[in-house]
Amino acid sequence: MAPQTLPTVRVFAPELWGEVDRFANFYGETYKFSDRDRRAVSGVATHLEKAITLRALAVKLRPGLDIDRDQLNKNGFTPAVNSRELSTVIEAAVLELYSSVDCTVKVLHAIYSKGSRSFPGSTRKLFQNIDKVTGGFPEELKDAIRSAHWYNGLLYWRDELTHLATGGCSLDHNTGSVSYMHTGMRQHGNAYIINDVFAWIDDAIEKINAFTGVIFHLLNSTLKSALVQQVCGFVEGRILIRYLDPTEPLDFNSGRCFAYQWFEKPENPTCPFVEHCGAYKRKMPPGPPVTAA
Repeated sequence: MAPQTLPTVRVFAPELWGEVDRFANFYGETYKFSDRDRRAVSGVATHLEKAITLRALAVKLRPGLDIDRDQLNKNGFTPAVNSRELSTVIEAAVLELYSSVDCTVKVLHAIYSKGSRSFPGSTRKLFQNIDKVTGGFPEELKDAIRSAHWYNGLLYWRDELTHLATGGCSLDHNTGSVSYMHTGMRQHGNAYIINDVFAWIDDAIEKINAFTGVIFHLLNSTLKSALVQQVCGFVEGRILIRYLDPTEPLDFNSGRCFAYQWFEKPENPTCPFVEHCGAYKRKMPPGPPVTAA
């Protein structure tokens, strides 16, 4: 059997990046974070992605509510297994959404806590006491937090779900919407009910995505001009690398090629993008990279 040829993989795709992705790829020459804070940077996007994945899984579980309803109509009772499964996934999505916000605040704390006064380590306390924070914390970031009117509702879900059993979901066959109810949670003195829980989650995802976009757009403006290494991709198991300045416009042609130093050798596989890559046309000088002044 002939040896398997490793595929060509493109990794550098800035046209698909949002503000969080851009910061995650470029902050290293500006901010020296601890391991915990680096995990927080990664967690902003990964927790939101998990919430979106769980939302998609909840859609797949939704037809199971018909089984619960059929059992109830036939037997006068249902163990509501499908309702609990769907509710568990929805609640997990809510917790992931909160974790994304929590990671965002951890990043802000890592950057601004030393230059600010009354900057709490708690996400809850920052949202509740944002006007008490003074010093170097930018007013634009305060405005974004003040405008996050969705936060208290998300916080309530997160706090209650941490200590309570699973709620329940039911399908309205007239409207097709799925409602969520938790008798252990209270809303205006009654059981906590969301009449269309999928619409609620979609709205929360949209608002949190917009919130993190605003936050990290400002953080990206703080990045200093310096060469930052980026992995372009892989060809036959070999890594392709370029260097970029995060303060310059960003697209697939940005930066300066570094990997040409090995892939131009006749015994090595060449980069499949050389004919159309602007970075290859701006090769870095041979040898180790020299950071911009």
